[in-house]
Amino acid sequence: MCGRVNVSSGPLTLLFMDMVGQPYPRISRDTAPDTDRYNVAPTEPLPVLRMGGSGVESAPMRWWLTPYWSKELSTKYSMFNAKSETLETSRAFSEPFARRRCAVPICGYYEWTKDGDRKLPYYIRPQADEGMLLGGIWDRWRNGDETIESFSVVTTAVHDRLAFVHSRQPAMLTRAEGLRWMSRDADREGLRAELLRPRVPMPLSVIPVSTYVNNSRNEGTRCIEPIGRTIEIDVEA
Repeated sequence: MCGRVNVSSGPLTLLFMDMVGQPYPRISRDTAPDTDRYNVAPTEPLPVLRMGGSGVESAPMRWWLTPYWSKELSTKYSMFNAKSETLETSRAFSEPFARRRCAVPICGYYEWTKDGDRKLPYYIRPQADEGMLLGGIWDRWRNGDETIESFSVVTTAVHDRLAFVHSRQPAMLTRAEGLRWMSRDADREGLRAELLRPRVPMPLSVIPVSTYVNNSRNEGTRCIEPIGRTIEIDVEA
């Protein structure tokens, strides 16, 4: 699964300039407006990339997909992740997978492993610390004059080398793969076979961090400070 991410602007600046020709748009929280965000949780907004009329564009979206046909905004069902195995069979996910694929730029994501009754967090990021893209799907919900665009992060079974952390992982994409994922002409069977299988498409650092990050209201660089030895994972298809 993927339920918390870091989107501090530094590592994402070059990625955004490369893909959309503009700086990374910082997102705000009421308690910390216009600052870097180290601990973004589902239902919060994130800048997401998608194909527009003239190429890749950035759009702010709510991280918790609400299908266009939903009667109301709700968190009754866990819609912040979309399992790759059910993308084509789920009523909520099938049309977005076919027509509205997006890429979610992040610096890294957090995942928790169980140790008895405790949940111990790890921060997982590219070794080059230059940001990554996660495969996503999005939808547009309307209610009268209100319009909300929202997304889910696509998850896959975990690669063997990340299995010590969790049984699932987000669909991680390189920049070239992100463009392919977002393309309206992409062959969905090819996407499933090549991009939605358990894999490590870039060298990763898996960093044990403190339980400070467990509370989604906590922010700042303390969220990503190592408290133990970093585990380096090389690229392996």
